[in-house]
Amino acid sequence: MIARNPKTGKQNVSINRLQRQGPDRLGILILPRDLSQFYAAAEQAGEPLDVAIAIGVDPLTLLASQAIVPLDCDELEIAGALHGAPLAVVKALTNAVRVPADAEIVIEGRLLPHLRELEGPFGEFPKYYGPAGRRQVVEVTAVTHRAAPLYHTIVPGGLEHLLLGAIPREATILAYLQRNFANVLDVHLSLGGVARYHLFVKLRKRLPEEAFNVIGAAFSSHFDVKHVVVVDDDIDVHDPSQVEWAVATRFQAHRDLLVMPRSQGSRLDPSTDDGSGAKMGLDATKPLEPGERYTVMRIPGEDTLDLDAVVRGPLDPARLGEP
Repeated sequence: MIARNPKTGKQNVSINRLQRQGPDRLGILILPRDLSQFYAAAEQAGEPLDVAIAIGVDPLTLLASQAIVPLDCDELEIAGALHGAPLAVVKALTNAVRVPADAEIVIEGRLLPHLRELEGPFGEFPKYYGPAGRRQVVEVTAVTHRAAPLYHTIVPGGLEHLLLGAIPREATILAYLQRNFANVLDVHLSLGGVARYHLFVKLRKRLPEEAFNVIGAAFSSHFDVKHVVVVDDDIDVHDPSQVEWAVATRFQAHRDLLVMPRSQGSRLDPSTDDGSGAKMGLDATKPLEPGERYTVMRIPGEDTLDLDAVVRGPLDPARLGEP
């Protein structure tokens, strides 16, 4: 979904769920982000908001659409940066929106002001159905496509849906945290946390309570972040079993748990009250002076052993006759 800010003309790119309501009507779910601000400004002026829906774009452009950037930063420019060259765009036929020139299908339309129609239920990334509600409406003004176009859709809650949200969001969250904590080394939005709600942070800890400051910053990096686990720099945050091991052996709830009882979360999390819920942070790091009790077990020679070679082993003709 590509829209232009009615005040500045700058574009925003997002992925939205769209439900066919009729021959020229689409229901849409708009979350409280850039598109919602564009629509609110147009609706306040009593005007429709021109949009275009590009279907079948390249993977880098899809990833760029999910970057967390300031208002009026056009994600198609980020797509060009990822490609290493400006992204080719063309003007839509019925409005001024610019769309990727290589898209397979483009649906042009207008988000109508002061109109709400029933949309949903619809499958979403938490692997539940998002509830039905009275939501905004897109009036279709034109459809263009390539000869024999490829129709690409995203299966709700599937791996593609999760990764499209996680990969660019991880990059943005990492940069956000490192602006205040240069010793944050890596982050990961786990698939078990639907690639939105559970954030693992690798930290080279310098101060005793520093992990709690990092947790607070992580909560502010995006309102979808619900649970944060901070681990030491010997833990691979992309390996859930290592993160779980750190929680199991380096965390005590009475000492290392931070709970924010009231905050804004994801409205698609069914355990919240329409998005209002709690957040939780776990400091699963070792003390700065851990002592011998935190000495990790090592088997002598395991770092240099070529296990595959040992398992395969050389075929020794002298042993072929052995039972």
